[in-house]
Amino acid sequence: MQICKSLLMTPTLPIALAVLMCTTAFAQQPWDGTIVQYGEMHEAIGQHQDQGRVRLSDLVKQPHFFAVAALEGLAGEITILDDKVTISGVDSDGKLTPIEDTDGTRQATMLVGAYVPSWTRHSVPSHVSTQGFDQFIADAASAAGVNTDNPFLFRMQGEFTDVSLHVIHGACPIHARMQKINLPKEERPFESDIKKVTGTLVGVYAKDAVGKLTHPATSTHVHLIYEDETTGELLTGHIEKVGLSEGAILMLPN
Repeated sequence: MQICKSLLMTPTLPIALAVLMCTTAFAQQPWDGTIVQYGEMHEAIGQHQDQGRVRLSDLVKQPHFFAVAALEGLAGEITILDDKVTISGVDSDGKLTPIEDTDGTRQATMLVGAYVPSWTRHSVPSHVSTQGFDQFIADAASAAGVNTDNPFLFRMQGEFTDVSLHVIHGACPIHARMQKINLPKEERPFESDIKKVTGTLVGVYAKDAVGKLTHPATSTHVHLIYEDETTGELLTGHIEKVGLSEGAILMLPN
C-alpha cells in the first residue's frame, strides 16, 4: 500500500507510468488493502477545486479496477465496474444522459477505487432499510474478516429499494442543501427517487472520512449502475439513500 502511494506521489514520475507500475504489482495478487484516491470531497465540492486529476483510461489499463468518482468540472458521475467505465451527466433539459469517453481523455476530479482481482459473495438474508445500510455493510465485512477501520471497496448486485440518487451538474446538491444555497438552473443536478430498481452498486466504506471520501452522516460513498427502461442505456448516479431486498448479493474484497 505504501509503495503504491509513494509511486503516485513521486513528482518526477509520469502519472500514467506510476499507475502502470502500481497496478501491475497489485493486479497479479489478492487485494492487499490498497486504495487508489485522487482529490477529496471538500476540495472538489467545498473549495471548487474541480480540475481533472487523473485520466480514467490510465486507471483501467490493468484489469479489475473498481471506483466511484466525479467528472472534472463536477460535470457528472463516474462508476468503474471491473474496468468498464460508466459516466452520466445532465443535459440542457435536466435529463440524465450517458457521457462517452471514446478518445480516453475524460478525467476525474475526485476518485476513490481499488484493484480487486477476486471477491467473496454474501447473500442479504432479509430486507435492509435505508437507515441500516451502512451498518449492514460494516457488520458483513467484519464477519468476513475485513478490517473495517480502514477504507475498503464493496459492490452489490440485485434489487434495491427506496433509492434516492443524484447526478451532479456543476455543483453538489447535498452541499447546496447543507449550506442553504439556491443553485442556478445551469448547475441544478438530476435527482430521482426510485421505489425499486435492479442494478449494481459500487462503493467504498470509510469510517470517519467525512469531507474526504464521504458526505456527512454516512460512512459510505456509493454509486448505482442501472439500465434505462426506455433506451436500454447504462446510467449511473450517486446514492443518497438505498435499501436492500432479501437475496441481494454483497461482494467484498478477497
